[in-house]
Amino acid sequence: MNYFTKGWYELCQKTSNHLLLKEERQAEAFSEEYFQELYNEKLTIFLDLHEQVASHLAGCEVAKESYIRHEPFDREKAYQHFHKAFIYNQEHIKKILPKEILKKIADIRVYVLDKASLQVINAVTLFCEDNEKLVSRTINEYKEYYKKALKSFDRNMVENINFHDCTIIDIKQTEQSLSILFDNSGGFKDIDVIQFENYKIIKQDALLQNSWWLYDEIYKTNGKYELHILLQNKNMDLVEFIVSAEYIFFKRNQEK
Repeated sequence: MNYFTKGWYELCQKTSNHLLLKEERQAEAFSEEYFQELYNEKLTIFLDLHEQVASHLAGCEVAKESYIRHEPFDREKAYQHFHKAFIYNQEHIKKILPKEILKKIADIRVYVLDKASLQVINAVTLFCEDNEKLVSRTINEYKEYYKKALKSFDRNMVENINFHDCTIIDIKQTEQSLSILFDNSGGFKDIDVIQFENYKIIKQDALLQNSWWLYDEIYKTNGKYELHILLQNKNMDLVEFIVSAEYIFFKRNQEK
């Protein structure tokens, strides 16, 4: 990848961390009492909401008629879900925010419950806005490249390449062709298969099956099309896949 790299995608995850933060003076200093009060408040809201949803689904005639199985509300299970997310978010924030901002946070536990001092909110907002500018600049740079490169592309081979959020369910290979099969229910395309003829795999970080298609770049090198793809697997690892091919074909469900 030359534009939508792993580093670029990771930067994308650092553009909205400020949006849910609410200013709270009590977050300016460490206070176990305030943390416990806030934690219990957030937990109660979480449990009440999930109990209401479970109750609604249990009495929903549409759900009954569709034979959708809904588990009864389990308060302990819901609590464990909330607490695990709470612990995960602390570790996640420690990886995302720079050290100079982390030092300003009096209690990381309070921060992940969406409360922070004005100083912290301002610092995180500036951090996210700067990242957003870098992310947008890369997108615009690729658009400019693509606009110029499109003049040398066969549109039939490239205009359908837009599989963002589609899941790769299978790979079929022969010596001459490589086919990638999709579950496109999460994407924006009705295409189920992309097929590469006279292909060569240039780079593959890991297995492609059960990975989500995130972003792609298309090039033409030595008379062949070169598709660079950034994916994410179920372990949340980023996977880069590059394949070159003489021809690219697309198939829809009714065409199989």
